[in-house]
Amino acid sequence: MSCSRKNEEERETMNIAWFEIAVINTSAAERGPCGVRQSYRPDIDGLRAVSVLAVLIYHAFPSILPGGFFGVDIFFVISGYLITGIIHQQMLEKRFSIADFYARRIRRIFPALILVVAMTFALGWFLLPLREMQSLGTNIAGGAIFAQNFVLLGQVGYFDVAADKKPLLHLWSLGIEEQYYVVWPLVLILIRRWSLNRLIAVATLAAASFALCLIVGARAPDYAFYLPVTRAWELLVGSALALWHGGYIASAEQDERDFHILPEIAAAGGLIAIIIGLWAYRSWMLDPGWFTLLPVFGAAVLIGGRGTLIHRHILAARPAVFIGLISYPLYLWHFPLMAYARIHFVEGVRIRYMLAILLISGLLAWLTYAVVERPLRFGRKGVRVKVAGLVATMIALGGIGLAADRTNGLPVRIPTSIRPFMLTGGESSQYWRLGKCLMLPEQSAADFADECAGNGGRPLILIWGDSYAASLYPGVKHFADEKGFNVAEFTASSCAPLIGYVNPDRRFCKPINDDVLRRIERLRPDVVIFYSTWSYGEPDLRGGLERTIPLLKPLTKKIVLLGPAATWTGQGLSANVLDYYFESGTFGVLPERTWYRSNDNWTRAVESILEPEAAKMGIEYISMRKIMCNDNGCLARIGPNGSELTAYDPGHFTHAGSIFMAGQIIDRILDAKP
Repeated sequence: MSCSRKNEEERETMNIAWFEIAVINTSAAERGPCGVRQSYRPDIDGLRAVSVLAVLIYHAFPSILPGGFFGVDIFFVISGYLITGIIHQQMLEKRFSIADFYARRIRRIFPALILVVAMTFALGWFLLPLREMQSLGTNIAGGAIFAQNFVLLGQVGYFDVAADKKPLLHLWSLGIEEQYYVVWPLVLILIRRWSLNRLIAVATLAAASFALCLIVGARAPDYAFYLPVTRAWELLVGSALALWHGGYIASAEQDERDFHILPEIAAAGGLIAIIIGLWAYRSWMLDPGWFTLLPVFGAAVLIGGRGTLIHRHILAARPAVFIGLISYPLYLWHFPLMAYARIHFVEGVRIRYMLAILLISGLLAWLTYAVVERPLRFGRKGVRVKVAGLVATMIALGGIGLAADRTNGLPVRIPTSIRPFMLTGGESSQYWRLGKCLMLPEQSAADFADECAGNGGRPLILIWGDSYAASLYPGVKHFADEKGFNVAEFTASSCAPLIGYVNPDRRFCKPINDDVLRRIERLRPDVVIFYSTWSYGEPDLRGGLERTIPLLKPLTKKIVLLGPAATWTGQGLSANVLDYYFESGTFGVLPERTWYRSNDNWTRAVESILEPEAAKMGIEYISMRKIMCNDNGCLARIGPNGSELTAYDPGHFTHAGSIFMAGQIIDRILDAKP
C-alpha cells in the first residue's frame, strides 16, 4: 500500500466526530510511518460533546440554558477547522480531489441522516395530520438536497407549523455546513491559483460575512439566521485557524507534562466565554450577532490550544470523548423525538418524559454509530457501490418528501371517514386577503391595499383586529349584499387592536394600530368591530381598551367588542379529529359538540375580563363563546350532517365557520346600540 493511501486510511480511523475526522499534528516527533504528522485530538471530541449537550439541553429545557443553541455555532467552528485543514494539507501534497472529497462527505453524512429521516417519516405517516405532514414532506425534500435552511426561511410565518413541532427543523444547520463544503474547496483552489495569502484572504471573507450578518440581522433576523453567507463567518473562523496552523489539524507544540501559564489562561478564557454565551443569552439579543462572538471565539481558542488542564481533564475525559464520538447521530435523533412528544402531549411534555427522550436519543445514537455509520463509512472496498447506494436512497427519500408536499400531506393515509376534516388552512386563508388587508409580520401600515377600506357604500362596518379578525371577515362579507352594508378590514397578525400595544416580535404593531385609528377618523365607519384571539394578557387588555375606546367613540356611531370564540388545545381542531379517531377506541368522528381538547377554561377567563370592561365603557359586547358552547360542549362541526369544522387550528375560523358565526351575530352588530 502506498504511503498516500495508507495515510488516508489512518486519517479515517482517528477522530470520528460530528462531521469530519481530526488528524495531523504539528509536532515533528509525532510523524507517522510515512512522514505525515498526525495526532488524535480527543479534546476536539470533547468540545463536540459540549456543543451537542448544550443543544440538547436547550431543546429539552430552554429556560435552563437560554443560549444552548450556540452549540451549533461551536460545531460550525470545529467543522470549518477540520475540513479546511484536511483540504489544505492535501493541496500541499498535490493529491486533493474534489470527487474524492465529496464521496467522503457522502459516506460520512448520509448513513445516519437517511436512517433518521426515514424513521421520522414513518412516524409521521401515522401521527401527523395533513398540514403537518405537508410541512414534514417539504422539510424532507429540502433536507435531501441540503437546502433545509432555505426551505425553513420560506416557511417562516405566523401561519406555519410551530417550530418545536417540526421534526426535521434542526437540519437547517446541516444544510449550511453542506453548502459550505460545496463552495469552500473551490474557493481554496482559486486562492491558491491566484497566489493570494490564504490566511489574509480567509480572514477578509470572515470579516465581510460577519459585517453582512450584522446588517441583514438588523433588518431581517430570519434571513441572517438561515442564509449561508451570513453564517459563513463562523465556519471561516475555524478555517482561518486551520490555515494559521499551517494546514494541519493541530495546535502549537506543547509538552502535555509541562505547565505554561499563558495557554492555561487562554484555555480557561475560551471555556468561560462559551459558558457565558450559553447562560447569559437573552431573547432581545441579536442572533447571530455580536454576542455570538463569545461562543465562536471561545471555541476557536480551545481548538487552537492543546495540552492544558482543561484540554486533558475536561475535554479529553472519557465520557466527553464518547459523547463526542456519537454527537452527529445524537444531534440527528433528539429533535424528531422531542417534536413528536410535543405533538402527542398537547398539555406539555413532562420532565420525566423529556429525560427519557434524552436517554433514548443517546441509545439510538450509539446504535446508529456502531451499526450504520462505521460499516458504511470505513474501508476501501466497495466505495463506489456504497456512495451510489447512499445517493440513490437519499434521492428516493427526497422524492417521498416531494410527494408529501405536492399532495398536501398524503391524504391517502388518512381513514376515509375523517379525511374531509383534515385541513391545511389554505382552504380558508385564501379568503383573508393575506398581505393586503391582513398584514404579515414584516409588513407595515403602508402595505394596506386600497380595497381594505371597502367600496364606499354605507352603512360601513369596519373590522379591526388580528388574524382571528381576518378569519371572521369572509363571513361578514358574505352577508354584505343581503343585508345592505359595506365592509372594511384592517388587521395585522399577532397584533391586538389596541392603541399603545407593543409586541416585541411584531415591530409594526404599534404603528399599524396608530394608522388604523387615523383611517377610522377619515372613514367615519358606522360600526367598528373589535375581534382578536385576545391572548395578550390582562394588563394589555384592560389598559389597551381604556386607551383605545375613548379615542374611538367620537369617530364612529357604534362599537362592538367580540369576545373569544371556542378554542382548542394541541395542534388545533383538524389535528384533534385525527387524534380522537385513534384515541377514542371507537374509531369515530369527533362529535359535533365536544369538550375533547377544548380550551374553554381559558376562554371563560378572558371573557371575564372583556365583558365587564365593555360594560364599564358603554360599548356592545357579544359573547362568541355563548354562541358556540353549552353544557354539552363547544361546536366543533357544523353544516349538513356536521360536514364542516368551525376552525382548522386552535381558533382561526374555517370559511364555513366564518359564515356560520357571522350569521349568528350580524343582526346584533347592525342593531348594536350607539
